[in-house]
Amino acid sequence: MRAPRKRSHALALLGLMAVGGSAQAGGLEANGYNWDMIFDPATYAAKGTITYVDIDHAITNPGYQGTTVSSSPSRVHYNFGISGEIIDNTSCLVSAQNPFGSGTDRDRAYAFATSQAVRERISSNDIGLTCAYGLDVGPGVASIIGGISAQQLSYTATVPTALGITAPIDIDGMSAGWRLGVAYEIEEIALRVSAIYNSAVSYDLDGTALDGTPFSGPASANVTAPQSIELKAQTGVAPGWLVLGSVKWVDWSVVDTLAVSTNAGPISTDLNYRDGWTVTGGVGHALTPELTVLGTVTWDRGTSSVDNAGVLENGTQTDRWGATLGAAYDISESVEFSGGVSYSTIAPGSNLQNESWDRGSVLAISASLKASF
Repeated sequence: MRAPRKRSHALALLGLMAVGGSAQAGGLEANGYNWDMIFDPATYAAKGTITYVDIDHAITNPGYQGTTVSSSPSRVHYNFGISGEIIDNTSCLVSAQNPFGSGTDRDRAYAFATSQAVRERISSNDIGLTCAYGLDVGPGVASIIGGISAQQLSYTATVPTALGITAPIDIDGMSAGWRLGVAYEIEEIALRVSAIYNSAVSYDLDGTALDGTPFSGPASANVTAPQSIELKAQTGVAPGWLVLGSVKWVDWSVVDTLAVSTNAGPISTDLNYRDGWTVTGGVGHALTPELTVLGTVTWDRGTSSVDNAGVLENGTQTDRWGATLGAAYDISESVEFSGGVSYSTIAPGSNLQNESWDRGSVLAISASLKASF
């Protein structure tokens, strides 16, 4: 199924395309899921990717003139993997990544007036094992893909209290998810088509809340991370040229309210998401045997729900358009560096909570290093 030390930049281009897609995706998606290393042609390979994401999305309210009532902090995403052929026709990938995450900082006076958290953070970690079994079918190889993951999810917040002070919430939990997919590849023309389903993951989060107040004590919440389906395709169209694209659906509508049970009663954050769709298309070109460049365009449908008149109800996630430019360079026969820059615009808008925002942006910078052996 694999050819040792075979040079291929198609995988690096898919990785760079994923950077653009995840940086521009909605809901609570951070890095998203990326299992593309399962297709690496090397007998064994190890790769690490770090992505820095800067979000310019300032929310205002007419009752708080001159004040940004809500904003999103910068984030760091990671994806590490080791892949290899364990037996004939079967390859496996061990991976670590952070698929979900979000952060919000609010003006203190605004948070107290609207009973929202002054500071909120959601983070996740996924440790996964994914395997593919391939068989010769026609001119190419058809593969069945399956995998399991252990996932950790945490929620921390600083919330207003009736005492006029803020208090912390800190809860987390572990759970498990699975995935199943298929792929078909024709190596001679760099063709690959894949479809992977990622299961929903349900968490029971536990921890503490409201320390420093008379209501200090245990806290808990039940949260479901959504299922998703992603279709990807690539093919060579001329010597040194590759076209590629993807379509992803995420079931964000299952995430309505994050309700934390505490000694003072439930503390809720209304999310009220609708399903997310992300569509990406791009072109890659080998400038030299060592250097390949990529350009992609991505559209992401905003996940904040709208009413019958098309007005956002209580969220701020509107549609985004973005572009990614990247490159992959062979440092040596077995070492490859790749990197990319992604920039997307956030459409201006307002919601029924009297919040509004001008056009914003998301900038993501990514760097990867891969060793094949």
